[in-house]
Amino acid sequence: MRKWWHVPALLAVLAGTCVGLSHVSGNSRVRSLESVHEVLAVTQGTRTGTVVIYVLEHGQEAQWLIDDSGEALGREAGDTGLDVTASTTGCAGQTCYRVAKTAMRVEASQDGGATYQVAWEVSGEDYQVLLEGYPDVGDPAEHLASKYVVVHQAATGHVVFVANGRDGLLYRNVKGEWRRLGSPASGEGCCYYVPPLRLASDPQPGLSIYAIGLAVGAILVAGVVTMAARRRWRFTAVVAVVVLAALAGYGAKLAANFPDVGMFPGQLYGLGIFSVIFVSGIALTIWIVGEHRSVSPPSSL
Repeated sequence: MRKWWHVPALLAVLAGTCVGLSHVSGNSRVRSLESVHEVLAVTQGTRTGTVVIYVLEHGQEAQWLIDDSGEALGREAGDTGLDVTASTTGCAGQTCYRVAKTAMRVEASQDGGATYQVAWEVSGEDYQVLLEGYPDVGDPAEHLASKYVVVHQAATGHVVFVANGRDGLLYRNVKGEWRRLGSPASGEGCCYYVPPLRLASDPQPGLSIYAIGLAVGAILVAGVVTMAARRRWRFTAVVAVVVLAALAGYGAKLAANFPDVGMFPGQLYGLGIFSVIFVSGIALTIWIVGEHRSVSPPSSL
């Protein structure tokens, strides 16, 4: 019987690689969360169709110009310090909005501010996720709450900007869709947003499920086809293929959920990582099954 000690050794190396990938992904996530700088306030912009947000970046206040589509246009020159025009209410016609000040909640009124109902809110388990996820939050009522709001009338409706403290900038488009943008940062091609922490109630990325299924399924099929072609069904080979498929599935999950790194989306890195896992996983499966075979003793004459 040919020795096959290289198989468990190879699987151990792959397991270590997955652990390392998990560590890198975790560190990237922490760095990303640290880069979601606190949005202190939002005020009317220096030109029509814009707002200025005040961001606390590494202990220093900075100003960013944002247009009505939610796009960050760049840093705004001028004196730092909160503008006195920052407001907790804003209206577009008879539609008004106000912020909770000590909670992540925005309320809307359709009668000019006479009565209000909750329009957007993060509370309960979702809020706890943010509170535990962001490093160095401090007093939640002060640093993780909806503080100021600006409302702009648009051609087909209105848009809303809310300073949500440590969670970044909240934006409502003309379709009525609320988006947590995070905080702006500079990169190639000017600007991008560092995304905020995913909420517990947010739908999980569908790509993760497809990536896991594709990686696991491809390796299991490759193993079965190879064993069938060689007509050798060894228990240890089957176990090795199953373990390899599980490791590949775990690696594919990490790749599909790889966090953003700077201005580059996590999917860019995840696609490369997944491609390596997918191709090398199939190749290793065929090699493991092909190597794991009995050697017939020489026939006696």
